[in-house]
Parts: sequence; structure tokens; C-alpha cells
Amino acid sequence: MGGVLYLHGFCSSSKSTKGQFLSARFAEIGVDVTSPDLDEGDFRNTTLTKQLALVGQLAKELQPAMLIGSSLGGYLAALHAAREPTTVPALVLMAPAFDFANRFNTLLGEEIDRWQKEGSLPLYHYRYQREVRLRYAFIQDAMGFEAFPDVRMPTKVLHGLGDKVVSPRLAEQFAHDRPNVELEWFETDHSMLDATDRIWPSVRRFYARSVPAHGLA
Repeated sequence: MGGVLYLHGFCSSSKSTKGQFLSARFAEIGVDVTSPDLDEGDFRNTTLTKQLALVGQLAKELQPAMLIGSSLGGYLAALHAAREPTTVPALVLMAPAFDFANRFNTLLGEEIDRWQKEGSLPLYHYRYQREVRLRYAFIQDAMGFEAFPDVRMPTKVLHGLGDKVVSPRLAEQFAHDRPNVELEWFETDHSMLDATDRIWPSVRRFYARSVPAHGLA
């Protein structure tokens, strides 16, 4: 107990820039961060259901004090927290990709028909630095999940005002009428990479409040 489970974004990996940054900062204060490859090395056949199963397994094994997710990882973190609240004492969501399936369908437009017809779609994957095909089963599966998971534990949402990938309005909609959710804005884009030095103090303070036994100030 006391560690952090970090969930990376879509088409990313355990070596994501934000994940490594937070791991290094937490290490400085004696907190371990676990950052799994959510597709388990099989991006072509991954689904949110499979990724949630991995998150659930790790949460039970590690018993983390906090779950942090970025973009799609933030949406996954919220989905897991809504389903297994006893395994998530506190939650940090960075530019969480709420309403993922609907937005992805809209973004792809007519490409959805080609995806369904061909059975898979090439997408640029940052781990491999090239396009990797993803099966249509991914979006079929994603459409079965709620747009805004009902989380009840202390939750911090960090979102960029200049986010063009996930609208800041979605963060506002999620936080509305949820007194357990704190929403903090940053002057940055979806990647939030130019704001990490400002994000870390906020995350650290929230961790200290959520895990007082760790003795952080």
C-alpha cells in the first residue's frame, strides 16, 4: 500500500513520457509507480474489456494508494474505479478521454465503414514508431461502456484549456454534481508535456492529502 498504478494513453506504452516523468518524481519521495503496457504486447487484438481486466488484476495484486491515468488511460482508470471502488482509494485523471467510443466514431467519420469492412485499421503507435493495425472489435467493445463512469472516491482531474483532442467541456461535464471531484485547468494542450513541472506539485499535494499515512507535506 502506498504505491501508484499509472495507465498510459491510446497507442502509447509503459514508456510514455508523462508516465516516466511521474515515476521519476514519485521515486524522489519514495513512492513506487507501476506502469503496465495495457495492450500486453498485442495492440491488434486489444479491447477496453481486456485492458480493464489487466487493471483489475494489478489493482488487486498491488493494492495501490492511487490510480493515475492519462487520456484513454484516464477513462480506463475511471471505468475501473466505478466497478471496483474498494481497490481505488484515490484517482488522478489527466485529460481523461470520456465518451471515448462516440468521439472516436465521429473523428474517423467514413473511415469507420472501411474499418468494419476490412476488419482492422492502421493507426500510428508511439511504442513502435510506425502504424500498427487495430481490429474493429476494439470499437465494438468500446461502445458498450458508459461515457462518464460514476466514481465516488476522491478524484483529481487535470485538463488543458487548449486541448483539441478531448474537449475541456467533457471534464466539466464529468465534474458537475460530483463533490468528490476536483477539476484543475492548465494552459496546455492534450499532451500536457509542456506543463509537467506545474502538474507534478498538484499531483504530489493530492497524493499527500489522499495518503496521509505516507507522511508527505
